[in-house]
Amino acid sequence: MNSVKILTIEMLEKMFKKYPLYSQDNNKDKKVILEIFIPFQNMYWLLLEGSREDDDFIFFGYCHITDSEFGYVSFNELHSLNYGLRFIYHKVPISLDKLKRKYDIN
Repeated sequence: MNSVKILTIEMLEKMFKKYPLYSQDNNKDKKVILEIFIPFQNMYWLLLEGSREDDDFIFFGYCHITDSEFGYVSFNELHSLNYGLRFIYHKVPISLDKLKRKYDIN
């Protein structure tokens, strides 16, 4: 596990090279590339796709803050949170359904 603060946009470009925004739209078995979470809190982002936009990186994924939903979040937004974010990068992408079970999501 690593701190999100050590991630760079260049690293994210490499991680999401095969999974740019909208690349999994028609995929029934969506794959998670990056998990970002706050330890000891029930807040997380299961990121499926991402693309660079100017000096930022935009992700699409499944998130839970107060409710669970699909949506977009930017790297700069995540980076601005001072909650001790952690991440898990899946070199071999993992099924969204499998991670939903890990987080006990119906």
